[in-house]
Amino acid sequence: MNCLAWMKKEGLRVLPVFLFFLFFFTVINWTETYLFEEAGITPFRFFEVFLAAALIAKIILVVDHLPLVKFFRRKVLIYQILWKTAVYWFILLLVRLLIRFIPFLFGERSALFDFELVFNEINWRLFISIQSFYLLLLFIFEVFEGLVKRVGIGEARRIFFGK
Repeated sequence: MNCLAWMKKEGLRVLPVFLFFLFFFTVINWTETYLFEEAGITPFRFFEVFLAAALIAKIILVVDHLPLVKFFRRKVLIYQILWKTAVYWFILLLVRLLIRFIPFLFGERSALFDFELVFNEINWRLFISIQSFYLLLLFIFEVFEGLVKRVGIGEARRIFFGK
């Protein structure tokens, strides 16, 4: 397979995942902006949301090939959906925590060892509420991905869009 065919194949695999997360990350960012602006929370710029969606889409596609994710592949679909949702949610939690901690690691006042400062600077209610929303989004994503894999892309298009 030549390089262009491989790039096209990978691009088509990542595009739906990327668009799904780009849309919902943008909605979540707007929510953070409008509801929590008074709390002094700086919203992400669109480019940062774009990069986060691309990162999560690629992480999902890479993790999808790990044996850990295929743990329930011979069980009924709900087991696989719940397991993959939990695994992706945990990875997303780690990525979000890393994103929130990076300014403390490389900022003017390095708080590498001052965990109390880091812990107090993060709005945990907001963080947990957004993480809960991500759990719902990942579940919806996994339900549709599981159904499309089971019935096939052609049948899924027919079911959702007709002929």
